[in-house]
Amino acid sequence: MEPPTPQPAARPAHDAAYKLLFSHPRMVQDLLRGFAAREWSDALDFSTLRPAPASYVSGRRSQRHGDLVWQVDFRGGVLYVMVLLEFQSTVDAAMAVRVLTYTSLLYERLIAGGALRGGGKLPPVLPIVIYNGSRPWTAAEDVAALIAGGAETAALARYQPSLRYYLLDEGRISAHDLPGRNLVSALIALETNHERDRTPELLAELFERLRESGDPELTRVFEEWMDQVPALRMPWGAALEPREKQEVRTMFAETVQRWRAEDREQGRKEGREEGRNDGLNEGLKEGIAQGIAHGIGQERRLVCRMAARKFAADT
Repeated sequence: MEPPTPQPAARPAHDAAYKLLFSHPRMVQDLLRGFAAREWSDALDFSTLRPAPASYVSGRRSQRHGDLVWQVDFRGGVLYVMVLLEFQSTVDAAMAVRVLTYTSLLYERLIAGGALRGGGKLPPVLPIVIYNGSRPWTAAEDVAALIAGGAETAALARYQPSLRYYLLDEGRISAHDLPGRNLVSALIALETNHERDRTPELLAELFERLRESGDPELTRVFEEWMDQVPALRMPWGAALEPREKQEVRTMFAETVQRWRAEDREQGRKEGREEGRNDGLNEGLKEGIAQGIAHGIGQERRLVCRMAARKFAADT
């Protein structure tokens, strides 16, 4: 039986969930640590990572639904991180121009707010384009590459704009190049997975990273995103019935809920034991930490078994 063709109408739900993922500081932190700023992320103070107003994009240049702006303290100043999510399957040849325009509009807003008063300087901007289309990204990554050049215009080269963006083309990243213990890596691995038997392992990795993040809201958004993945991204998922897709979502939510309950119980047990010697408060703190560390291996195997039962039946 041929799997049904995914319905295009469902795509906006996937895109909205995808944007919500990168509306969380932990996702942006892992994006910078593991990818765009891997070489120099130690210079970033992630405790200061916060969303920046995007209202600078106005008028005819209205902000697209997939664009986000963050700011973070960087070497005594501020770095603006511009995240552009490219959902469409066709490559935008003018992306470098869009990045240049957005950066200019951001600088205009900062200048209007007094950034250059008293000899001040404009902060650096790191533009990031995340592309999850099936075709390889072929657009120029620097606006300078879009400007006509050659011997006749060599004298003008110094006057032409140049601005490069960091490209994260999900479909062209090797699994070996994905950094470990990283939520963005877990996201990419699941989105680009074509090996059905690897699904339990990838799900377990995602669950483990979410559990470490301790962010219930981010967990909820990942649950919503996963509900869209089988119908839209994974080749084997198109054959799932609506009831089966709901079971995947339910399994995800119940697993996370069970982990929380087990952590609380383990923390109470360990806390009581430690509390006899070191005091109740200190014991509870240590008990929770030990309970989490002790439970990870068991829970990972449990999730693998649960996911394997779910997906291996159709192999």
